[in-house]
Amino acid sequence: MLTSVRHMSHVVRILVQYWVAVSLAVYGAALLVSSPIWGLLADRIRNRRIPMLFGLVLLAGATVFLCLSSNIAMLLMGRTLQGFSAALTWTVGLALVIDTVDSKRIGVATGWIGMSTSVAILSAPLVGGVVYGHGGYYSVFAMCFGLLAVDIALRLIIVEVKEARRWLEPAEALPAVGDASGVEQSKSGTAKGDEPVVTGASSGDQLQASRPSILRQMWTLLRKPRLLGALWGTLVHALIQTSFDSILPLFVEETFGWNSTGAGLVFLPLVLPTFLSPLIGALGDRYGPKWLATGGFLLATPFLVCLRFVENDSINHIVLLCGLLVGIGVAIALVFGPLMAEITWTVQEDHADSSVAPYALAYGFYSMAFSGGALIGPILGGMVRDSAGWPTVGWALAIVSFVTSITQLIWIGGPLRQGRSS
Repeated sequence: MLTSVRHMSHVVRILVQYWVAVSLAVYGAALLVSSPIWGLLADRIRNRRIPMLFGLVLLAGATVFLCLSSNIAMLLMGRTLQGFSAALTWTVGLALVIDTVDSKRIGVATGWIGMSTSVAILSAPLVGGVVYGHGGYYSVFAMCFGLLAVDIALRLIIVEVKEARRWLEPAEALPAVGDASGVEQSKSGTAKGDEPVVTGASSGDQLQASRPSILRQMWTLLRKPRLLGALWGTLVHALIQTSFDSILPLFVEETFGWNSTGAGLVFLPLVLPTFLSPLIGALGDRYGPKWLATGGFLLATPFLVCLRFVENDSINHIVLLCGLLVGIGVAIALVFGPLMAEITWTVQEDHADSSVAPYALAYGFYSMAFSGGALIGPILGGMVRDSAGWPTVGWALAIVSFVTSITQLIWIGGPLRQGRSS
């Protein structure tokens, strides 16, 4: 009887691990498919607020599905809608940041984004586990709906740079008091000998006319080794990050006997190093992303290999696990912001005019790469652990990380003998 109960318990754990991995993979697949589509559309919509609000509405619907899900189909539908909404808000949001930030401070801006994103991704299991342990199932979703309400309110009050310029330009064009000729010029919109000012729809028509075709834009971006290197690094970064989302809570539960609160708190060593991201972004602005990205993947390699030595429930092994997770967290911080900034720097090489630069499309590819890692990570982390064990996951991720460091050294920031293009 005892043997039968243990066998059933083992089967249940395997099924839980399987469906956790599948749900995360479905989310990644939806993100993967929809990212380039949203990127193409966002580059052709002047106002960034509307698509971001639509993405948040999709996210609210996904959260309702997940909250009320009573079967696997509803769970997977909720994760699919989550993927669609994340692709839209992520792609348009990054394009909005590039519209707003000075090009000389892209690294710092992406550092802040990297910090907030990593904190959100890695602390979600932490906060969710603690809230679930103390408040129950519906308390977690109440927190989610509260965050959504705040996010929607912030999107409604945001002022885009393009809108601010439309407000400021007429004021800047106003003549000094008593300048009659200036009054005539401001009324007519022209001055003697000057060409008429193009405004409104005609300006938009000219912008569309100057924009190359969709296929040409995609081909121009995807033939750049720098962009491909950044996309590959992003995929591997997401793969490593999301693999911990699927295996770490169950591993500490089985190895140390921790409950949902402990399984959430174990992500804290991964989260804390991401607060270095703005500083790392400033270093990227000054010295370029090559050595930061290369060093990040190299640094992660030995820490991933050493995960195999965490085997039993003892203080020494708990401290070892936390120390290894800190090292991996530092490596993630070194990689995230610089690779995100590299996307912008790659696009700027061929587009002096930012009004026609395909930033949203480029970040659609970035989101696509990240979602590819999010699709592979849970499978590699969850299913490999079930079939080959915890040590195999560690050295498999370490091999991928080491190989990726070589690609970053060769491609990121331009050729090896050349620094980042100004």
